[in-house]
Amino acid sequence: MTEIEIVNVRNYALKNVNLEFKDKEFSIILGPSGAGKTTLLKVIAGVVKYKGHVYFNGKCVDNVFPGERKVGYVPQSLALFNHMTVWDNVAFGLKVRGISEKIVHEKVGYTLKLMDIYHLRNKYPLKLSGGERQRVAIARALAIEPEILLLDEPFSNLHVSLKLELLSKIISISKEKGLNVIIATHNLDYTEMLNERTVVLNDGKVVYDGLFKDLLLGKEILDILPIVSLHVDSIEPLTNGLSLARIGNLKIIVPWERESNNVRAIIIPSDKIVLSNIPQRVQANTYPALVRDIHMVNSWVNLSLEIKDMLLEIKVPYSSIRGFKNLKKGAIVYIKFPIRHIRVI
Repeated sequence: MTEIEIVNVRNYALKNVNLEFKDKEFSIILGPSGAGKTTLLKVIAGVVKYKGHVYFNGKCVDNVFPGERKVGYVPQSLALFNHMTVWDNVAFGLKVRGISEKIVHEKVGYTLKLMDIYHLRNKYPLKLSGGERQRVAIARALAIEPEILLLDEPFSNLHVSLKLELLSKIISISKEKGLNVIIATHNLDYTEMLNERTVVLNDGKVVYDGLFKDLLLGKEILDILPIVSLHVDSIEPLTNGLSLARIGNLKIIVPWERESNNVRAIIIPSDKIVLSNIPQRVQANTYPALVRDIHMVNSWVNLSLEIKDMLLEIKVPYSSIRGFKNLKKGAIVYIKFPIRHIRVI
C-alpha cells in the first residue's frame, strides 16, 4: 500500500523530524503531553503547515490536499457531528468526495458491520457510550478506504477490556486491508502487548525508534515516559502464574511464570502506583515510605521516597494525590505496586 517518509519536518511543535514507516507497518508514537505526537499525525494527514517534506511511496505530497492523501485520521476528540446519525457521520467523508448514493450506501453499510455498529446506525453520538463513539469515529475513517490509518489516543477513557477489544479489531482490519497504522499515545497498557515498532517523541524530537521491549531498557527513555523501573536482583516462582521479585530489601509479587534467567527489571506506569496516607487493607506489594523530597513540575509530582533503606524516585500525576493529607517532606506514606499493572522485562 503506502510507505511514508518524513524528511526534516519542522514547525511549531516538531524539530527536524526524520522517520520512515514501511508499507503495512503497525507503529506506535509514544511521548509525554506536548511532545509533538498529535502534530506528527497532522503533518502526515496534511492538516497543519510544516517545513520539510513528506513522501508517500517516494512521491512528495506536501502540496496534496488532505482529502486526496488517502489518509484516515481519527483525532483524540473524535470530532463526530452530534447533529448527525451514526450512518450520516460515517457517510460524510464519502459524500464530500462526490461518490454516488448507491456506492455510499454500500460502503457505509459494509463499514458499520465491519466495526460491529450497524445496529447503531440511526442513533446520535450523544446517545452512545464512549466505546461506541470510538467505533463510529474509526468507521468514518475506514469508510473512505484509506491506505494509512492515523489514530490519536484512540482508547483514552475506555476500560481496559474495551481497549483490548478495539485494538484487536483494528489489528484484524489492518491486516485484512493491508493498512499502514500509526497510533499516537502516552498509554503503555496495550503498547507492550503489541511490541511493535515504537517511536518516542520528546520536545518535538525523535529520541527513540525501535521495538518496545528494547525501549524499556534505556534509562534516558524512562526519564521521559511516566514509568517506574526497578532492577531485579533475583526472582523465584510462586504459584498461579506469580513469582517473587527481590529488589534490594523489597519483595514484590509479579505476574511471571517463565524462566527467570533473563529477568532484568520490573516496570509499572507511574499513574498505576497507589499512594495513601493510611495503611492499605490489602498488604501485598505495599510498603511504608518516608518522603525525602517532593516538588511539582507542570501536572506531575516528583517524589523521592525511602523504602526499606532504598531510595525510589517516582513521578506521579497530580490528580492521583489530589486531596492527599499532609503530603510533605518527612511524612510517612504507603506505596502499593498493584500486581496487575506490573510488567517483567
